[in-house]
Amino acid sequence: MDNLDILGVGNALVDETFYIEEDLVRKTNLNFNQFKQISYSEQQEIKSFLGNQDPEIVCGGSTTNSLVAASNFGSKCGHICQLGRDSLGDLYEDNLKENNIEVINSLRLDEINTGRCLVLISPNSERTMGTYLGASENLQFSKDFLVALTKSKILFSEGYQFTSNQNYDVFLQILKMANHKIDFALSLSDPNVVNIFKDRFLEVLKIKQAKYLFCNKDEAIALTGENFKNELPKYAQNFVVTDGANESFIFEDGKSSNLKAYKVDAIDSNGAGDIFAGGCLHAIISGEDFHESCNFGNYASSQIVQERSPRLTQDGYIKLKENYLEL
Repeated sequence: MDNLDILGVGNALVDETFYIEEDLVRKTNLNFNQFKQISYSEQQEIKSFLGNQDPEIVCGGSTTNSLVAASNFGSKCGHICQLGRDSLGDLYEDNLKENNIEVINSLRLDEINTGRCLVLISPNSERTMGTYLGASENLQFSKDFLVALTKSKILFSEGYQFTSNQNYDVFLQILKMANHKIDFALSLSDPNVVNIFKDRFLEVLKIKQAKYLFCNKDEAIALTGENFKNELPKYAQNFVVTDGANESFIFEDGKSSNLKAYKVDAIDSNGAGDIFAGGCLHAIISGEDFHESCNFGNYASSQIVQERSPRLTQDGYIKLKENYLEL
């Protein structure tokens, strides 16, 4: 196993993205502009509302999207995730390898399908997600995880990882094995997830304070309340709170600052937070301070919202980095 810059732990989900009118979202049992965990049969029922539109299919998952960005920007990444022994699992593993991400655990589950996420994008670029976690919520512990931890600089995960009892228990094992030399980075992921599993977030951050925390304003409030600027330093040495098109709030080693958003015409917010985290972590690995790293993540986020995809092409990531360096 090679030395890694970033070791990710996250849900492996194949995204099926549909671009629809807002009234169609209202006809589903999903929470508008939020994540909701549903069954495979519920996914099939929702798809019946959407007509004959062919979805865009992308190997997603929040941590995976961040790792794909960081890897294509130039960081060495590895991924701990759980796949089923099926065609979607094959597709997913091949996609990780195509993006130069090392697959840490090779175990596949025989009786549970690879996870799938329905992503519904409305005209104002809001995203509503109905997720069947499948194999991804049944992470099996492996001794390979310990080997990877000893060879990594940053351990990174997502709040979605805490929605499954099995995944949460395995993640706690991983976190407790992480020595003091590895930094911990966490994305809060979704305000609804934080509200439901707040105790788990607090337990994780009690075991190991985050060196880097990524969240938006709603997620920050869900975790600590309206006074998040003063409360979040209890849980993270450095954190950024984004706020859509408004300024982001950055806390770095006891000092706060603001970061203006790049003004663009957004058409799809899906993946914006993921590429922000991936870009930021890559910049940190490259030696930048947290504020400058967030600025790169901020720029990357402004570019992805102009695309109808949570990811860029491999050449797209390289071009994005080149354009940023020329600003």
